[in-house]
Amino acid sequence: MNRIIAYALVFSAPCLYAQAETQQQQKEDPFQKLSESLVAKLPEHQKPVKLGVGNFVYGNTPMMSPLSVVIREELEIALPKSNQVKIITRSNLDQLEMEGEFQASELVEPGTAVEKVTVEGVEGIVRGRFVSDGTTVTLYTEIAWLQGGEVTKDKVTWKMNEVTARVWPEKSAEQAQQAVTPQNAEQSMAGIEEVTNAKLLDIRKDFDIQLKTADGERVYEEGSNISFKMKSPEACHVAVICHQSDGNSVVLFPNKWHKDTLIPKDHWVSIPGALKSGFEIEIAEPFGSDVVQVIACTDQNALMKEIKGMASAATEDDPYPVMTRGMVVKKVKAATAADVSKQTLWSEKHIVVSTFPKG
Repeated sequence: MNRIIAYALVFSAPCLYAQAETQQQQKEDPFQKLSESLVAKLPEHQKPVKLGVGNFVYGNTPMMSPLSVVIREELEIALPKSNQVKIITRSNLDQLEMEGEFQASELVEPGTAVEKVTVEGVEGIVRGRFVSDGTTVTLYTEIAWLQGGEVTKDKVTWKMNEVTARVWPEKSAEQAQQAVTPQNAEQSMAGIEEVTNAKLLDIRKDFDIQLKTADGERVYEEGSNISFKMKSPEACHVAVICHQSDGNSVVLFPNKWHKDTLIPKDHWVSIPGALKSGFEIEIAEPFGSDVVQVIACTDQNALMKEIKGMASAATEDDPYPVMTRGMVVKKVKAATAADVSKQTLWSEKHIVVSTFPKG
């Protein structure tokens, strides 16, 4: 046999095998399977059901990972293919929240109780939790129906290599597992529990204050930008603190660009600074899941005066004051204990934001 022909036959075999393998992987698209399973549980409608896609957290935690982003993005692509679903994008959900029609930032969280709400343009929110044992990923999804208050639940189990082949074909099994689980999960969860145990989340809530990321996301890759928004029904003094997974607490507001703790009522305030619109924080180490918390009160007590003083001393190189977790706990407890007459109104709001390195 001609050597060139023989070589061509040998070379073509792996190419054909690779092509067949790729076609098989496309047939076994785990996200398409999930979409079909969810669509099968939809109520019968003459028109497409309008759904928003919320957050997908890891296990029974508030933490998220790169897979959290993938699940949401893949569902936003796969669900409309059935012609039975119209996707309401995250930006549209965020706009509805900004207009005060509903608390999108909470409805997108899995397990959040759903009261009967009528919102034009949104019928339900798809959200969920997932776990992994290293070889499989099990995803528990739910559709929270706004108008009826009911929740439709589903469960699928994927092989890890199916997920890897679909979204991370270049990653090794070890790298894929790292992308499934949150960054520094144990340390991050310990930090979240420390904040909870320190009762920093149990501050008296005399009024509701809103805190959200500016783009509605809760998981960010290294190098991307993040900023926040808050709004209060009361004119009040606030401190926005990021309790990091490494044990430090960083004061995001007030800061170098906005040194006053007082904010007006019923007005969205940008963080890190209303005076520098559009300014954002770039995601960098330490990676993991942090608790971002706003502490609000109607009196400029010793706590707020001290934090304002720290902001006034901030520089271009160090725009955000840093305190140890213990120092924050001590100062918050002292401030609340000093309010013997209970004349001051207090509030607290927090969200968990997860970050991961690029690549």
